[in-house]
Amino acid sequence: MPSKTTEPLRALLARRSRELGRSLTAIAAEAGLARTYLYELANGNKRDPSVRTLIKLAGALQVSPLLLFRYYAALEGSTAFGAFPLPTNRSHNPRDPNDIAAFNADVTTPDHAVVSPGETFRKIWEIQNLGTRPWRGRRLVRVDGEYAIARRLADGSLEAVQEAYLASLYREVEVPDTLPGQPVHVGVDFAAPKDTCTVASIWRMTNAEGVPCFGPKFFFHVVVTVMAQ
Repeated sequence: MPSKTTEPLRALLARRSRELGRSLTAIAAEAGLARTYLYELANGNKRDPSVRTLIKLAGALQVSPLLLFRYYAALEGSTAFGAFPLPTNRSHNPRDPNDIAAFNADVTTPDHAVVSPGETFRKIWEIQNLGTRPWRGRRLVRVDGEYAIARRLADGSLEAVQEAYLASLYREVEVPDTLPGQPVHVGVDFAAPKDTCTVASIWRMTNAEGVPCFGPKFFFHVVVTVMAQ
């Protein structure tokens, strides 16, 4: 069963349909879904669609795939077992209210991108320092091991539905020194697996001492589908 959310899936579909000025039939066609299947998803009559289906639908809706994963999965983090900490675009440092970060954009490789088996690519995020503290010595650190996309079973337990992760050249990368108000680009080099699959990677900002700067909802992710062209 879909997990509880603040906005029913059918309401999300209707809202994005209005915002994009497109019918649900057109959205279903772009996602490669039958219109009846999309309506069944919206009404809760279809259980556990594949990760690839959700990624294609997210692309048609122009939203992050994680926004759709929340309806059928729990993103399990070390801080809250079974909770789905939806990514937020803005966060305050819990230890310093003057340290504020915002996620602005995926500069390259949007999350619903299709890549070729074995392809190497560079993912670039744009982050902005909205606080009054300069960022110095900060890094993005890979934290895949702290999160798993999982389906909740009838007995309440979780079953992993996505355990594959993208290979990256490094497990942490430097964030260039950033003054208050400035945006900054941070890039990571990835290599896709050679098999058809859906893979992800999740990263978090730490300070010079290696302490996470922001809460579990503020992370950087990439989700791609590997498919032969």
